[in-house]
Amino acid sequence: MNEPKSPHIDRRQFLQTTAWLATLPSLAPFAAKEKSRVIEAHRPGIIRDNFRPDPQGTQEMLDRAMRELTGAHSRKEQWSKYVSGEDVVGLKVNGLGGPLLSTKRELIQAVIRGLLEAGVKENNIIVWEDRDAHIKAIGMDFNTGKTGVRVYSSRSDAGGHDETETHFGSGSAQLSKILTEQITALINIPIIKDHDVAGTTLSLKNLSHGITKDPGPHHDNGCDPYIAEINAIPIVGQKHRLVVMDGLRGCFDGGPTYRENCAFNYESILVSTDRLAIDTIGTEMIESVRKAKGLPTLVEAARPARYLATAARLNLGQGNLSQIEHAMIEG
Repeated sequence: MNEPKSPHIDRRQFLQTTAWLATLPSLAPFAAKEKSRVIEAHRPGIIRDNFRPDPQGTQEMLDRAMRELTGAHSRKEQWSKYVSGEDVVGLKVNGLGGPLLSTKRELIQAVIRGLLEAGVKENNIIVWEDRDAHIKAIGMDFNTGKTGVRVYSSRSDAGGHDETETHFGSGSAQLSKILTEQITALINIPIIKDHDVAGTTLSLKNLSHGITKDPGPHHDNGCDPYIAEINAIPIVGQKHRLVVMDGLRGCFDGGPTYRENCAFNYESILVSTDRLAIDTIGTEMIESVRKAKGLPTLVEAARPARYLATAARLNLGQGNLSQIEHAMIEG
């Protein structure tokens, strides 16, 4: 399977305000607030010929990003800022795009090492997706036993959904019991992807449409206001600790499923505690690649990432680029 060569893209262009941001004046109220930090570790060549990232390089990238985010030098200190040895930690991954467009298991394993060093018990780590097929796409073995890292979906017998619906601004949904009953802390590990309805699918959408039993109706109107409103449900924010965004290999068009000519090696791992800030940077990265490929902006393609503005109105984070500290670590 041969992928067309991608044109060189100046990664520092990602720090510039792109055209779509000018269409979102509702982000302005965040301008006076404290800056949010998004740390990006970028390593050219991290993706090998088999479309997989180098495992050791992936670990090194994550360690460097976490060091920059936390200021702590040891892996134990870094992860202890977000979890304790008493936590049951859910890793919400994304396998919707199939084996070639899913959260990389190499990155998942790197996160697991950090949690273990912070004292989280191995069996108190749950790698979690919406469906069994999405777990299979990531390439991890299912485990619902009492030893080892647990791996299963919300739709399995080990998972399940609440019997009653949780109400939010524009509707209601049955939430995954993995979120509501089983875990005490949530690490969000999305992949950087274009989306044919929402514009982009990053950390916010990985939760909104991945923790609900019937996400179909929540795709209306470009998934807006559903992405933001579901993320604003109190239990989501209470348990959410960190986003570790898989920007190693994603897509810039044709998402959320895999299309060979739309895949792209972003060669990055991004970390932040701010879901909106990291999605703002991720959307900008996608726009930059689209521009380099000669594609229209998401606004011009009639699928703007309007959920970002709604997330800002709901105070889910920082959406103004001037108030986001995007620190990039090369190498």
